[in-house]
Amino acid sequence: MTNAPTSHPLPHSLPQIEFLPLQPAIASDQPTTLDVLVKIVPPVPETQLQRPPLNLGLVIDRSGSMAGSKIEYARQAASYAVQQLLPTDRVSIIAFDDQIETVVPSTPALEKSPILQAIHRIRERGSTALHAGWVEGGVQVGHHLRSDRLNRVLLLSDGLANVGETNPDVIANDVHGLAQRGISTTTLGVGNDYSEDLLEAMARSGDGNFYHIESPQQLPAIFQAELQGLMATLGQQVSLGIEPQSGVVVADVLNDLDKTSYGRLKLPNLVVGNPILVVVRLKLPAIHQATDLCHFRLAWNDPNQLGRQVLRATLQLPVVPAAQLADFPLHPEVQQQIALLMAARARAEAIHHLDQGDSIGARQRLMAVHDLMLSAAPATPVTQMELQRLAELNQDIELGELGISRKKARFQSYNLRRSRPQ
Repeated sequence: MTNAPTSHPLPHSLPQIEFLPLQPAIASDQPTTLDVLVKIVPPVPETQLQRPPLNLGLVIDRSGSMAGSKIEYARQAASYAVQQLLPTDRVSIIAFDDQIETVVPSTPALEKSPILQAIHRIRERGSTALHAGWVEGGVQVGHHLRSDRLNRVLLLSDGLANVGETNPDVIANDVHGLAQRGISTTTLGVGNDYSEDLLEAMARSGDGNFYHIESPQQLPAIFQAELQGLMATLGQQVSLGIEPQSGVVVADVLNDLDKTSYGRLKLPNLVVGNPILVVVRLKLPAIHQATDLCHFRLAWNDPNQLGRQVLRATLQLPVVPAAQLADFPLHPEVQQQIALLMAARARAEAIHHLDQGDSIGARQRLMAVHDLMLSAAPATPVTQMELQRLAELNQDIELGELGISRKKARFQSYNLRRSRPQ
């Protein structure tokens, strides 16, 4: 394996690309299939991280369904976010129902008291013009867009887009266009009535994060996690290119990630302390001597650097007769990650069954992957927790709680595919 920068020289540490194969060798005398865990580890700064300034747009649903604790906790969460900002940061506050109100136009976070007072005055009313609210948040961030800032819109909603533009494909395409300009989008869905398909698509297209929030009481903690992650972000618009060599074929990428227009995998942001785990399934011909199997190209935008940053690495493995492969143990970390990603796929298939009105089929798919994990995955705290989540999800479906089950399945699958803590 080699790690070498191929664009602008970087004054600070690079991410690390590590390869963990399920078995540490390949066959010399017959074709084989091998799963490889590609672990991308963001660097830990040697000194206190000097984060780039933030340029935030907080977009809050204030439609009638937000009445009561939802709007109260939304105000608390927005207030928390403002209180964490530095004088070098900027923030805007947008409230939307069937009308859009710019509660606080984009402003430096110098005098926080007027911003907090404006947040406190937000009250629920009306319908849900989600797209128009998000657009205004993007406009406010865009007024002060700079490449040396982390520019993000945070959209919080508990309902369906039912006023103005409501086509999910159009909305996701607009979000993607804004991300290409350097403004990412995070979405937060509260309760049982929002469209998880739309909010997840917006987050994926927008190079941000998606959150399913069952209880309004979770909002301040979720805002805290999102803000801390943003403050620790080292790279955005991250992609991973895979170039197979020597007759190798990439048969599958178990994460089911979206792709760029160049066919590269879209990865989550590089965040200090959050490794990105991608499992690649390779089909290999008989390979008679050690050689390059795959070249990998990691690329990202760093707000502290000019231009696209690129890091390359090469996968090579020892070659042995096929009869000797059985002597090599399976790597438990790779086994665990394969099991988690298979569970993510099972959730997606369960959602398809639910959409067809087949709750029995959904439960059967979840139980099948549950039983497979019990028999094939190592017994670690992570897999034990995953088994518990699968059992709880199966029980929710059995009890007829289909709406919340679908949201849980979607959110859990999203987190597993993107290596996010549950």
